[in-house]
Amino acid sequence: MTVTPETAPDTPPAVEEKPRRPVQRVALRTAVVLTYAATVVGLLYTGMRVLGMEVTWPLRTLVSYTPYLTAAALLPPIAAALLRRPKLAAVAIAVPLSLATLLAPRFLADEQPTPGGPEITVATANMYFGEGDPAALVALVDEHAVDILSVQELTQAAVNGLDAAGLAERLPYRELGRVDGAVGAEASGVYSRFPLTRNPALEFEATFAMVGVTVEVPGAAPLELLGAHPGAPWAPSQVDFWLADLAQLPPATPDGAVRVIAGDLNSTLDHAALRDVLDRGYRDAAEEVGQGLTGTWQPRPHSKLSLFGITPPKVALDHVLVDERVAVLGVSYGDLPGADHDPVIARLTLPAE
Repeated sequence: MTVTPETAPDTPPAVEEKPRRPVQRVALRTAVVLTYAATVVGLLYTGMRVLGMEVTWPLRTLVSYTPYLTAAALLPPIAAALLRRPKLAAVAIAVPLSLATLLAPRFLADEQPTPGGPEITVATANMYFGEGDPAALVALVDEHAVDILSVQELTQAAVNGLDAAGLAERLPYRELGRVDGAVGAEASGVYSRFPLTRNPALEFEATFAMVGVTVEVPGAAPLELLGAHPGAPWAPSQVDFWLADLAQLPPATPDGAVRVIAGDLNSTLDHAALRDVLDRGYRDAAEEVGQGLTGTWQPRPHSKLSLFGITPPKVALDHVLVDERVAVLGVSYGDLPGADHDPVIARLTLPAE
């Protein structure tokens, strides 16, 4: 049948697209350029993190905040999708996915060995040049039934305060400060419920005085513990000291004494230097039980480490590292008023004697 003009259906007139205003065009182009730039920066950062190439001081600081940067890396792919740039969105989403893959082991618990020995609780606490509240630390020892306590930045006043708060009654055995017994803000200490002896073989010349001990835990194989406190890369001039300290941390001894390193390591698991330590036979207790993303250190408000008055979020600088024969049962975190670090408490099972 032929449709005549009189019977033809009405055709709606074509709608002409309104031309964008110059301001809108500029804003759109700017948004696209910024999204491309953010994607490129994200890809470069991801490559740096994967390859462990934080070779400059700013990167050594920035890499500590990888968990937060992973969340921020979701913005470019979202922006690209909103800007109708599907290819850019596909490339940009690779950044948060890659970084999330690196972070995944920290919130996934691992299967533990069955060493068959006694259970003990090891804790580490940085007292911020002795300003941490001694009574609060002793309360944590009571709350978690801590057997071995590694303390950093332990001044003589802090030692006296801990004694006054009753720590000596709970953990009667101790080794403090340098081998000559000197205690200062740069010193560390180890307190124990079990007999211990100084083990200088674990110690070395470092930025802070570290304390090595051999602990006699009933029913357990020999336990060697280093109360560790490497230097911090807080300025370019400190990076070499920090790297040297981490490089000298004693390796685990799979066929010898069980070794544990507990302290403020001034490093996160995103630092290649700390991953090198783990490669020498250790596992991070928090990561083993799926708590490896829990931050333990944050600079004080308005400190020199705050940027434009903004205090950076917490990062995980404090660790209990255990060798492959030790089972990690759980990890807890405490609050230490007056200090800028949160104590880390790890429940462990040691190999039998």
